[in-house]
Amino acid sequence: MKKSVFQASFEESLNLENDGFRKLQDAQHLKTAKHFDKGSSSLRFKLYSFILAAVFVIGLNFAVFVISVMLHNDAEELRVPIYEKSFLTAEVFLIGLFLWLLLVLAGKAIKRNYILPYRYNFHIFTAMIWFLLELDLLFTDFLLPALPFFWVGAIYASMIFLAGWMLVVKLKYLRRLLYHEAATPDLQDKVAGLMAAYGMGILGAGIMIKMMLESSLELSTSIQAFGFFLAWVIINAGSIAAVIFVGFPYFLLAYYKFKYPEEYRKREGKSLEDWYGRRFLRQHKELLENG
Repeated sequence: MKKSVFQASFEESLNLENDGFRKLQDAQHLKTAKHFDKGSSSLRFKLYSFILAAVFVIGLNFAVFVISVMLHNDAEELRVPIYEKSFLTAEVFLIGLFLWLLLVLAGKAIKRNYILPYRYNFHIFTAMIWFLLELDLLFTDFLLPALPFFWVGAIYASMIFLAGWMLVVKLKYLRRLLYHEAATPDLQDKVAGLMAAYGMGILGAGIMIKMMLESSLELSTSIQAFGFFLAWVIINAGSIAAVIFVGFPYFLLAYYKFKYPEEYRKREGKSLEDWYGRRFLRQHKELLENG
């Protein structure tokens, strides 16, 4: 039976440091970590983070909602038809805001100093996912008038399949990295890879032909609409890849640091105060006695 990527020993978990995609996050991690050297960020950094959250997280997502409202109000003046009912309602925006803020508040329960940069970057990743979901809802309002429900369902099914394939590929790679398992690609993997690589392209070509043949729009408008569709697909695929290939191993390493805190502390040569922070040590004095 194959071991899960969450069952590695401390020595095996060190292999995660060799993940090439995870290393892409190293610069951002180090940049964030320097603000938590003392176990708590400075007032300046807290203010900076609050402004970033207000403007680039809540503000951008609210802007997408406002744009959606404006587009539906001016539906008759648009060159491209839009669905009469918006999927991105005020309730949907508020639910997204509530869930994101809930994750931020839940993260406050994690006090260990060495985890704080991971916590901070986790909120960035979840904010990106929230923004992407809002864009998807807005784009769906344009897809439904242009395509039958079957085609819209096929598009989202293809994206889900692509995400699942990426996740399977990443998990297999991580198991080989952690446990030195031999690579044994089978026919199923090859078929899934071909479907993931070319499936969206074939689907996109079919949609473009259908739009050009059946749409009442001008040819130039149809091509522009397909260009927006292609850009939307690329943004989705790129975001999914970033979360799975970069984010997942990055936060998996955080999981193992949380699981083996003393082993990682000694390996990195950190003092108890530098590793855990003063506030955490005051609440866990047994660490001082054992250390």
